[in-house]
Amino acid sequence: MPPLRILLLLLVAVAAGALILMDEPMAPTAEPSPAASTIEQSRAGLDLVLAPPQQPAPAVASGPLVAVDSRAGDNTYPIWLWTISNGGAVGAIDKSHVEGGVVTLSGWAGDINLGLRMSDVLLVACDRVVASVPVSGTRADIARKHPNLPAAGWSARLALADLAPCDHPVVSAYATALFGSAAFPLSGEVEPGDALLSAEALRLDRPTAELRTPRTAQAPIREVEVGGQGIALRRCGKRECAVVARLPAGHQRLLILDDQAGWILVAQSSGTAGWAPASALKVPTTDN
Repeated sequence: MPPLRILLLLLVAVAAGALILMDEPMAPTAEPSPAASTIEQSRAGLDLVLAPPQQPAPAVASGPLVAVDSRAGDNTYPIWLWTISNGGAVGAIDKSHVEGGVVTLSGWAGDINLGLRMSDVLLVACDRVVASVPVSGTRADIARKHPNLPAAGWSARLALADLAPCDHPVVSAYATALFGSAAFPLSGEVEPGDALLSAEALRLDRPTAELRTPRTAQAPIREVEVGGQGIALRRCGKRECAVVARLPAGHQRLLILDDQAGWILVAQSSGTAGWAPASALKVPTTDN
């Protein structure tokens, strides 16, 4: 059986995509999630939901600009807009350091079971996403655990002033995959504690780009022809990797989870997932 987080990706992608993996449509089996219902609201209504509680006016800042990854106020949004996976952590906050009104965090993200890469890490405080940073740093230790995760590192700088409005903020982190609206928890938390009381007022240089949100994600689906006796799906994108499942011969609709160096990480609605050679997945031709 593939990890629960793979299954969650499938369910979210199928529900959100314009295509489906199965031949027959399925009736919904659960109530719409708060994330889905909120995203479907009008922009005017959504603005009311996303608006954070009012905060006291900050102290007058002075000194040089300090670059951070965090946002504040209307530029943040609730973490529950994402579908939170309960399938276990896909990474960790490895290090944290508080100095000069800024907390610096670093860690890794990626599914080491099947080598599913993560694209971004969301930093959350007071149940609001205050920063999103790319997963792109080299982590040799993680690459040794799975060869399809050569760049699983990430780092972020958060202004302590951006961690309000709750009285005792705790910073946690979630990873997002290359597509979809699922957020996967990372292990570890950071409690600034007394550092918040003595945080100096800084002139902050915040990013101008918008935070990563689930609303722009799409689920790639490909129809292929599998020949012969089918294809062995492997744990990683190499011939020597262990076989974890088989893809039967015939016409198949596959969810494309990743594509690296001539290998494709595919999944089916049944939950079957693994790496297959791209050369073995033929796109069917149509007769004119």
